[in-house]
Amino acid sequence: MAGTWKQRAIVAVLALAAVLGSVLVIDSVADRRAYVEAVPSTTNPQLDSFDSANGADSANGADSANGADSANGAGGENGDQAARLQTTGTTIGSEAGTPTDAAAGATDPAAPAGRGSTEQFEAIRNVQDKFSGFADVPSDQLDLTALTEPAPVNDNGSSTAGQFRVACEYSHFGFDDPIIFPGQPGQSHLHMFFGNTETDAFTTQDELVDTGGGTCSGFELNRSAYWTPALLDGRGNVIVPDAIIIYYKTKYPEAVNAMPQGLQMLAGNTRAESFETTGYLHWSCGANGSAYNHTNRIPDCNGDVINASIQFPNCWDGVNLASSDFSSHLSYADDQTPCPAGFPKRLPQISILLYYPGSDSVDGWQLSSDDLGGFNGPPGGTLHADWWGGWNDETMNLWIDGCMKAARNCSYGQTGTPRQLAGLNPAEVYEGENSLPLPPG
Repeated sequence: MAGTWKQRAIVAVLALAAVLGSVLVIDSVADRRAYVEAVPSTTNPQLDSFDSANGADSANGADSANGADSANGAGGENGDQAARLQTTGTTIGSEAGTPTDAAAGATDPAAPAGRGSTEQFEAIRNVQDKFSGFADVPSDQLDLTALTEPAPVNDNGSSTAGQFRVACEYSHFGFDDPIIFPGQPGQSHLHMFFGNTETDAFTTQDELVDTGGGTCSGFELNRSAYWTPALLDGRGNVIVPDAIIIYYKTKYPEAVNAMPQGLQMLAGNTRAESFETTGYLHWSCGANGSAYNHTNRIPDCNGDVINASIQFPNCWDGVNLASSDFSSHLSYADDQTPCPAGFPKRLPQISILLYYPGSDSVDGWQLSSDDLGGFNGPPGGTLHADWWGGWNDETMNLWIDGCMKAARNCSYGQTGTPRQLAGLNPAEVYEGENSLPLPPG
């Protein structure tokens, strides 16, 4: 990465975009084999710009004035990528991206027992000792003092919303999706994974919680798995963001509940070529809380930071951790109303915010999912994300009680207590190369 971007990342005040708008509603998809994931497809205007309207983030200076949130923020598909997808069993342009028979159940003889082959992507793995110091320690045996640190301040003050944030770095890239294609390695488009370092097609709920390192604040205390389609530059490279911010938030502190272990969620658009730009799902330009040019495609920001924002449902049926259509166990609710009937459990609303370094040109850039299923929409039109909960229970209770229920503004690992989650580095940004070549294969 160019030094100018890294310098900006270190000195910038990370202010998360305050506009997190309208809700998306999805129709059911019964066929788990269908490649196109069930995602929101219509909007609810009641949720447009709900943050800016009620001043949750702007009035109290939570994201812009406390200096705790600094960020800066890096994406294409090409013929080589198409060939790579075909060799792993997913054919570009086939109906709904249906996996080919050749790859179904294919395994790598050199892979660990029961694991499929994603060997060609070992070169795109963010290996750092700090991410996996306690990778083999079950969650209930983790030493919180080893993965937290004294907090200069417990939080950044009271707020109209309970807020909690963690920073992440990418962990690895692979053609896996354990929610849509469990046990089927190589069946998905290329994903960027962060959080749990061992997430793959064979990941189970127990493995997620009790094994693997972590690439977010607190490391193994947050083994949740997060993934998004890879951003490609059209020249055989994958683009890595400077900063990944996970933002947990609620305007119903008195009703919020802890996230259940193993809960699976999807958000964004993969069922259509494009989407309606909303606060819940958009691309934009700019850092430091000054996002502009909200759009449904990868924006040309004239060298400025390129941002992507995806927001998840915040109401749960209280029973099912997943559903066959990937969505019917969850619902959205705006900040002014309770959760709808059938979804009694209010959850913190998760936003995934990706900050990519600017570029003089985004020609050829697109998401790895943009060309699949016969889609021919704008680059970045299939923006979406997945989340699979794997927090350490004791740690999650700290920030649920200290930040969410107490309506406090907690930045980067602050828990509303004298201890905060161990940070990635002083700047809370990715310090490696942003353009990484896709390996052959």
